[in-house]
Amino acid sequence: MKLEKKDVLFVIAVSAVYCSLAAGFSLVSTVLPDKTVLTNPIAHGSLNLREIIGHFAWGVVAAIVTLRVRYILLGGFLAVLIDADHLIGLLHVEGIQRMGHSITFAVISVVVLMIVFRKNDYRLGVIVGTSILTHISYDIFSTESGFPILTPFVNKIIEFPREDWIIFEIAAIAIIGIVSVLVTKKESISSTFVR
Repeated sequence: MKLEKKDVLFVIAVSAVYCSLAAGFSLVSTVLPDKTVLTNPIAHGSLNLREIIGHFAWGVVAAIVTLRVRYILLGGFLAVLIDADHLIGLLHVEGIQRMGHSITFAVISVVVLMIVFRKNDYRLGVIVGTSILTHISYDIFSTESGFPILTPFVNKIIEFPREDWIIFEIAAIAIIGIVSVLVTKKESISSTFVR
């Protein structure tokens, strides 16, 4: 496992697009019903070093099963960058909190990033899709939390008990692990036929 320049550029590019998607998707919340006045993430204290390190670590732990440095780093960065959906709070508008913490955002981000970066990069798709699971896992671990996981179809916050953090993290690890094993098998079969 070594990190090459192309891996660094890939991680930066994917992270930038993902961050933009999370921030942009949160703007949709300004036109949805059930909106409230959004809190400023800086004033609220949701942007702090402990949160960043915690989310990064949870993402890395789940992505380590890929055994590829670029995806391990992406697992960490995307688990942090999903919080770009908090940035709409800086505008002092009404909306739905944590829009990026939803299944809809996970699906949209997987589709967009796989189209932009490579349609057949299934490891990328699974890392992007499970970043919501690792992020929510850490949020639940650090403070009992609720999320609008069904937004924009149901704009209610769904609460999770604190002990559920492990379920989200194990789910992310299992999903990433299964996809990684399948992709590795496919790659080994393909390389056998190439010879």
